[in-house]
Amino acid sequence: MLAGPYRPAPSPADLTAETGGILRPKGTLSRAELSILTVLAALPLLAITLRMVALPGFTTPEGGGFWGIGSVLNQLLSLSDVPPQERDHVLYLLFVPTCALLVAFARLTFGLRVLGFRSILIAVAFQESGVVASLLLITVAIVTVLLLRPWLRRIRLPYYARVSVILCVVSVTMVGALLVGPWMRSDLAWGMAYFPVIVMGMLAEGIARTVDRDDGITASWLAVNTILLAFLMALICQVPVLRSFMLRFPEIVLTQIVAIVMISEYLDLRWLQHWDKKIAGMLLPRSRSRSRAFHVAVVRNRIETESQGRVPQQALRSVQKIVDVLRGGGYRVTVVEGDTSLLKELRRFFPLNPTTGELEGMVLNLAHGIQGDARTTHVPAVLEMSGIAYSGPTPLGHAMIFDPVVAKVLMQLAGIPTPAFRLLTKSRGAARGLLYPVTVRPRHEPLVRPKMVTDRRQLEAAVNRTVRRYRQEAFVEEVITGRRISVALLGNDPVECLPLVEVDLKRRAKICPAPVDESVAERIREYAQAAFRACGCRDYARVDLRLGESAGLWVAEVRTLGVLASEGSFVRAGMEAGYTFQDLICRIVDVARSRSHSKGRLPRQRKDETEVGRSPRGVTTWNDSTVSADTLT
Repeated sequence: MLAGPYRPAPSPADLTAETGGILRPKGTLSRAELSILTVLAALPLLAITLRMVALPGFTTPEGGGFWGIGSVLNQLLSLSDVPPQERDHVLYLLFVPTCALLVAFARLTFGLRVLGFRSILIAVAFQESGVVASLLLITVAIVTVLLLRPWLRRIRLPYYARVSVILCVVSVTMVGALLVGPWMRSDLAWGMAYFPVIVMGMLAEGIARTVDRDDGITASWLAVNTILLAFLMALICQVPVLRSFMLRFPEIVLTQIVAIVMISEYLDLRWLQHWDKKIAGMLLPRSRSRSRAFHVAVVRNRIETESQGRVPQQALRSVQKIVDVLRGGGYRVTVVEGDTSLLKELRRFFPLNPTTGELEGMVLNLAHGIQGDARTTHVPAVLEMSGIAYSGPTPLGHAMIFDPVVAKVLMQLAGIPTPAFRLLTKSRGAARGLLYPVTVRPRHEPLVRPKMVTDRRQLEAAVNRTVRRYRQEAFVEEVITGRRISVALLGNDPVECLPLVEVDLKRRAKICPAPVDESVAERIREYAQAAFRACGCRDYARVDLRLGESAGLWVAEVRTLGVLASEGSFVRAGMEAGYTFQDLICRIVDVARSRSHSKGRLPRQRKDETEVGRSPRGVTTWNDSTVSADTLT
């Protein structure tokens, strides 16, 4: 599919006008895969039709071969003969795909945030304990979480200790109901006591995690959505006709599984994605709502040097667009210059937690640095030292990514093919083995546009000029001819690979998804994710590759700064994946916040209270290539 210049993501109404419906195909499924899925979805429907033909009273045995096939299928597939005392258990299993289909539809199409798949478990609990008793116990659990959380955080209990205390309190509540039940002779108390404890445990843990990560309003919104969805599931599971149908025709679960895949492919619309923030804004007074809104400081530098052809006004407008969409997403946002006044301005903007004394908020780091060595590491280093959460790589990660020599060596050691390069301080004879054309740029100036040269004489002049002007080595790299493919990566564990983008420089167009064979696309994604991890990236990044005529692949560059322009490849890939520009920027903030919370970052945390994080998954090695000694000459 060819893509023209960037334009805002269409609304559902626009999609209806353009396509005649609300379908929004992602294009991630090939024609062969769609054909296979269609067949899989149709087979159960065909089987049900044949089986209904063979039901008593529908036709006679003289109905032909169809009757015989249906009769055999009725003997093999029907669960109607399951003993009555076992039917509830069997129906729980049969309705799991139905409930999962409802969760997928609610989350992907309507954008209703729920607590994972806990709604399915709650629906089962409704049938076990009764709706009223279940709702009463769930209310107790939510109130317990909201009331105990501030005190548990004030005494600096780690996350798992806080959740454990909450679970114990809820368990004591259930035991109390068990003790009070005989005395009150109340079925309601008995229902609370026999509510499945594993369901209550998972619900309390989900609410506690959401309160820690977001706030009480968001946690309440998720809990209400989850309970309402569970109530709908419980109603559906109690419809006699549906229960009889599921027992008689259990093969329908295969069609439901395919339907979930199709919803993800065609109905990923997320209409009500940010209603929790909108409702909070309507219910709370404006001043209180703004004070409770999560604070995000966008840190950037005014670009006044060579900046890859982008003038300062355009860069500043790009930052303003990011600020606007964050504010539209419910965040309280300010823009801060990434210079010596950074900490002073952040302390002025971020609210202070009265119980912990910590600054509450996060930095969206867009700063390249203003002067000195390793300037891209300056802002994250200051934030790391001050204990302030921020997006993007650590100082070490920035140092690795923006030193092209280190980045290339790390990728080569991980088995990722990269263009041949040399690091030169003199030009004569030092670039032997490189094929022209090559590019020349200073090693530690990521914003300087590389200069292309086509012969030894031009190379000598470019190297001498670079060394003399910037007082540092010249980074010389072979130019790989071929198609330019950009891969947008989002998240941490797992890392989400957005649709591939091909950059057509001649037509000045971005083609997404890039028209490449699936086997090649899979290799591109593998190389991009391996480069993401090898270079120490976090939260989001863009990996640029070159695709040669014989399907040869080379990773040209890994970028974490300057990739969020609304017309850029990263945003274009996000649009293809179903994100609006606002959704994408807010998603990056959410990913960074989630990582920061899961890391258990507390400035004055005792060493014995820290949690050991999981190691990232290993990088796939495709060959045993090593770096020769003359690589760094």
